Amino acid sequence: MRRPGPSLLIALLIVTVNASVAVRGLWPGRLDGLANSVVRSDVKGYYAYLQAIFIRHDLGEEKLVWEYVRYAGTGTLNKYFCGTSVMMAPWFLAGHAIALVDPDAPRDGLSVHEMRALSIGAWCYLLIGLLAMRALLLRLGFTEATTAWTLVAIGFGTQLMQYGALQPGWSHVYSFCAVSLFLLASLRFATGRAARWLFIMAALLGLIILIRPVNALVVLALPAVLGDALLLLLRDLFRRPLMLLAAISACFAIVFIQPLLWHAQTGLWIAYGYQGEGFHWDRPEILKVLFGFRRGLFLWTPVLLLAVAGTLWLLMKERMRGIGLLAYWAVNTYVISAWWIWYYGSGFGSRVFVDHYPVLALPIAFVLRDASPRWLRATRVFVVACCALLLFQMWQYNTGILHPESMDREKYAFTFGRWDASHRGALGGNYQAPPFNPNGMSVVLEESCDFEHACAHWGGGAIRHRDDAFSGGNEAVFDGKEEFGLGFEAGTDELPTGRALYLEIGLQRYEARSRDSHPMLCVTDVRNARDEVAFYEPFAFNPMPGRAGAWEQLEYRIPVPPLFPGERLKFYFWDRERRSRVLIDDVFIRVWAVNPY
Repeated sequence: MRRPGPSLLIALLIVTVNASVAVRGLWPGRLDGLANSVVRSDVKGYYAYLQAIFIRHDLGEEKLVWEYVRYAGTGTLNKYFCGTSVMMAPWFLAGHAIALVDPDAPRDGLSVHEMRALSIGAWCYLLIGLLAMRALLLRLGFTEATTAWTLVAIGFGTQLMQYGALQPGWSHVYSFCAVSLFLLASLRFATGRAARWLFIMAALLGLIILIRPVNALVVLALPAVLGDALLLLLRDLFRRPLMLLAAISACFAIVFIQPLLWHAQTGLWIAYGYQGEGFHWDRPEILKVLFGFRRGLFLWTPVLLLAVAGTLWLLMKERMRGIGLLAYWAVNTYVISAWWIWYYGSGFGSRVFVDHYPVLALPIAFVLRDASPRWLRATRVFVVACCALLLFQMWQYNTGILHPESMDREKYAFTFGRWDASHRGALGGNYQAPPFNPNGMSVVLEESCDFEHACAHWGGGAIRHRDDAFSGGNEAVFDGKEEFGLGFEAGTDELPTGRALYLEIGLQRYEARSRDSHPMLCVTDVRNARDEVAFYEPFAFNPMPGRAGAWEQLEYRIPVPPLFPGERLKFYFWDRERRSRVLIDDVFIRVWAVNPY
């Protein structure tokens, strides 16, 4: 009996570690339950398809939710594409079946059974993706050792574990699996010309598009996989037009699931759920995407520097593969960088590149294959060091040492190498990108308030005369006596409707002792005339622990969805535990509105 090679053992080890991390780190759940740990952010939209179709039976009649459910046509529209939901569905149904026979489980799809089933499903898709990537590398002629080290680099040196173990509802592990299988199917078809592999390849491409349409760019990876054989393959394909047409139809049949769902929701075959979002093709944030402290690919995933080295190496050794990889890097990086929220919301590292790991593994394998013994040892040391750093920073992220949204140079330096309790939860603030604004933005309201005179929009809280004020003699005082203090408020009699807003807020902060204001929250709040919440976003007041006995300037940047007539926008400070001790002076707000487009 043939013993399993080291690369297979590495793949199994990666999945075993992911499962262990999930059981210990995810399954206990947050204080408000496992479902709130799994179904959050983008996952709410993916999971809403399953709840609407199989539980509530209200697809197209869902309650409006500003993050992902909008009104379009004759019904409500889930803005997300359904591919992730399709891949979740078997696991969701298995978990829901268990929930239905558990008398203590809720019936809304949010029981522990559905959540754990989704988690197990993510491990399975991770395993399939890793095995497909392993088979691809071995079929390309790489040795077991090279393949094993490549799997180590991808499995332990990237954010793949974060989305396989701790965020299993996000789309990335599903895309990773589908892209790995697509690349393997393309190689199998190229080497054998069996029609079934072409149809499998086409169906997988349809699934990739259904998960995330822009990932159709995976076809740019074919030169890297097939090398010089690509041109011969294309020539043979065009000589068999009926087979090619059938394959295109297979791809279209998978993609057509989305128009069917659009029609079921709105009565329209084509619907666009991303109103107010799009690409800034003229101003991509390429340097920030690759090197920035917020989500920079090579800062937070340095092992992928080997993929860059491998691409440059192939440009000299195997021109077709090198050019293909260079084009893949260039086009995908440009598209990723041009999206209006180029860091793609909260997350650990550049999560959007997880989808591309199966392609980026190829140049890493070539570096490991062609390195001299001396450089091979150095490369393996580099891989191990990158894995150690990545796993440590992943632990930092999940224990609250790293900020999930607004990392910057100062925060990175403050947290680098830190593991003590004093650094957990120490970072806060809110500094987000502006809303999608292809035609720019205009200032619609601006006000500074130094508390020496009455202000039009700032008010509330305890304003006192003190000798230590930053300017003048008055300042806002938080001393634990009031839960809700100073705040800003404006309505649609002054602010425009139907245009996304962007708040720039600044203030001066003084703490007698560092972290005296640590419990304080800032809240952005939009309510309608019936006092119903239309938008609500709290965040920690302090971006970083302050210097004791010194005034320091704080700044926030907050996008707000378009207002409807009669709504009011508020920004206020909330000392919910009444333990904060802080002075605030010289508050400032500038409200921008996106220009019509």
